[in-house]
Formats: sequence, C-alpha cells, structure tokens
Amino acid sequence: MKKLCMLFCMAITMSVLLAEPQETAGEVSKAPSTQEDSAPNVNVPTPPQQENAPSGLLGSQPLTPSHQITGAPLDDMLENVNESNTALKSAMSFARQGDYESALQLFAQSCDQGNAAGCFGSGLIYMYGANSGVPNPQKAVNYYYKACVGGDAVACANLAMAYDNGQGVKEDKDQAAQLYEVACQGGDSLGCTNIGWMYANGVGVKKDYQKALAYYNSACQLGSDLGCYNLGLMSNTYNVYGMTKDKMSYVEMNYVACQQGDIVGCGNLGWMYATGSNGAEKSYYNAAKYFTLACDSGHIQSCNNLGVLYDGGFGVRQDKRKAIELFGLACDYGIESGCNNYSLMRTRGSVSAGNNNFFGLK
Repeated sequence: MKKLCMLFCMAITMSVLLAEPQETAGEVSKAPSTQEDSAPNVNVPTPPQQENAPSGLLGSQPLTPSHQITGAPLDDMLENVNESNTALKSAMSFARQGDYESALQLFAQSCDQGNAAGCFGSGLIYMYGANSGVPNPQKAVNYYYKACVGGDAVACANLAMAYDNGQGVKEDKDQAAQLYEVACQGGDSLGCTNIGWMYANGVGVKKDYQKALAYYNSACQLGSDLGCYNLGLMSNTYNVYGMTKDKMSYVEMNYVACQQGDIVGCGNLGWMYATGSNGAEKSYYNAAKYFTLACDSGHIQSCNNLGVLYDGGFGVRQDKRKAIELFGLACDYGIESGCNNYSLMRTRGSVSAGNNNFFGLK
C-alpha cells in the first residue's frame, strides 16, 4: 500500500503546504488558460506560469458529429423517436428486439405519410447501418432532412452533425451552424451546445462570445451537462464577456464557474479564500465551503486541502479522523501532497505542527 510505504519512507522534517494547483492530467494549471475552448482532440499547450494567478481549466471538448454518431448506441438514439402512433410504437418495438429491417419498413412508411418521427427513425437506422450492417449516410441525410423540415429538432441536430463532419454530404460548417441553431430553437440541447462552441471558436459563424454564452446557457437549462461545463469554462478561463471581461475579478469569474457546475472553479475559490489571494478576503469558513463542494464532486486536490482545514480546525470543527480520511483519499488518487500529509498525520498527529506560517497564519 502506497500510504503504508509513505509512513516509513517520509522524512520527519518534510515541510507541509496546502496543495497548490499542479499541471497534472485532469487537474488544474497554475495560471488561467488564455486558450479559447478547444476543438475536439486538440492538445492544448501548457499555459504560461503567472505568479499568484488562480488555477484554471484546460479546454473543453464539445460533442461533434464523429463523437455523437459513432459514440452513442443506436438504441439510445432511437429513444429520441416520438412514438406518437401505432405504427411508430410497432417500429420501436421491432427495433428494441433487434429486428431493424422490420423497424425500418414501418419507419419509412410512417415517413411517407408525413410523420417526422418516422423519417428520423429511418435516418438513424441508415446512419448506423443497423438494417444491413453497412452504414448509408447519404440515405440517412435525406431522411434527417425530411424529419428536420417536419419539425423534429433532434433530426435537425443530426443533420447539422452530418454537414459538420461531411457524412453523407459535403462538409459545410456554415450550413451546420444554421442547422444547429434551428435544432436549439426547437429545444435540442446538443444543438445549443454545438452552436455555442461554434460561436466561441468562430467556426461556421463569426466569433461572438456573448452568443456562445447564451447558447451554452440554453443548453445547460435544457439539461446538458456539457453545456453547463462549457458555460463555466468560458468564465473560468477568462474568455467571456468580450470587451467587458477585464471588469471581472478572479473571484467573480470562479464564482460564476462554480455556480454553473465547474468543480475546478469551486476549488479555485476555496484556494483563494484559504490563502487570501487574488482579491479574496481570507475566510476559512468560505474556503471549507468551496473545498467541500469541489471535493464532493470529484476534485481530489480540494479533498486534500479540505483535510488540512479539518486537521487544524480552520473554518470547520476540528476532526483528525476526517482529515486522515481525506488525505488517504487524495493519496490513493496520486496526489503527492495527500500522501505526505497522510504520513505526517500518522507520525506527528498533525500536518501543521511546527509550521507557524501554515496557511499564512502568523
């Protein structure tokens, strides 16, 4: 066990610090990223180091046609079909049983009768090649088009993804953007998320952070976790609000991010309140509040920092057992400070013993 090894291997004189943001995978960087939220599968360069700057997130990866069409199971996608009549219910029943040929026949018949849901179901089966084992994106696009014209917002989003990725049609980012907007206006969260990304990055449309923010907000309100994430990300990485962005403090930006579900924004707030840095008035009570939010949501460095607060009784009732538990959790997830602090708790009984400058205390 790594923790047991640390008990014997750690030097008793090791200095103890609150875990600062580190450039590790899935963690945070020293300075806010000045990159726009990134396109899928692009390695974001390490941002420049900046003294006393709060940590920030790296870029996001919104859904794209390739992610959506090849990543989502067909059965999940078919659940978007509106079973509004007997024929569609029968088609869905066949599909759930794996009889996609029979399902396609009923979907196509329903489509020929002017039912948008039937067109959408036909398009899905052709896009996945579920009926023959060979995808037919050209036919899928034709059916998506009929469904979209018929008012099916999800079909509009799928048609947009086809244009976005050049599947069954020639790649056309402008057309994709228009269709994402139509899908979003029809209440499709994916359409809102993807048109938000396009406005944030100037793909298919003129770059407009205000519109990106509005569309991400719409996606978030429609229940898209990714929309909420991107909304928080734009605030947290200093990319939003156009010419007015300089009026936002680091505390305000991270507060907005945390409120929108960005757990690193919550962790950043905890760090700033704990250290009294970046314009935040030192408050261990607030530090504990935001470290708890971040830790409970899976930000492991915040779990380590929360352990420091419990060890010393800073902003919370002192609880050594809780501190050990949190340090152990951080150590198990590879946070070096967590392992160091776990060892010190076992050998000294506290991580702050003999360190009068801990947390900036004098």
